[in-house]
Amino acid sequence: MQDSNPSSTGIRRRILDAGLALLRGEGLFALTQPRIAKAAGVSQSHLTYYFPTRDRLMLAIAEHSVEQELGQLGGAAGTDPKLALATAMRFLPRVRMMLGLLASGDRDPDIRPEFARLVAFMRNALGQVLIRLGYRPDAPQVLVFHAAVIGLAMMNLGRQSAESEQEIDIGLTQLLALLPRPDEGDTP
Repeated sequence: MQDSNPSSTGIRRRILDAGLALLRGEGLFALTQPRIAKAAGVSQSHLTYYFPTRDRLMLAIAEHSVEQELGQLGGAAGTDPKLALATAMRFLPRVRMMLGLLASGDRDPDIRPEFARLVAFMRNALGQVLIRLGYRPDAPQVLVFHAAVIGLAMMNLGRQSAESEQEIDIGLTQLLALLPRPDEGDTP
């Protein structure tokens, strides 16, 4: 539920920031409505006003998390964007949350449109990051890049091994090598 009231926007952001802090600090299992409400300094009924179901709250926290993570990629001086993206893919609490949201969409058709919006948001944000990094992907390339990144992160979650973490680095290197750069093909 989006609200244009500045006070409501601030409360909504406090809830999302609190959820993200709990996710980062304690992991997915800390993301209960009572704990998030307490961390945000709001009542649980206030939290459910903004996020009527746990699934909607998780979707909003996922989007907020991705927005913050992808917003930092390619934007901070001295940061290796490939390393930052690999680090984001290795953040298992977020990967678990995404997997849980996939399961929610499977069992609850009402969640699917919101999950589709999250996917579109993630894909758009990832495309913008790639552009900031000097690539010029088209929409199908961003789709494949996004799917491969998700797949690598899920395979790492399932195995949690040095090999699966190394595959993230190898996969990212290979994916980025497939993307066109602005200087490619511009010269006769």
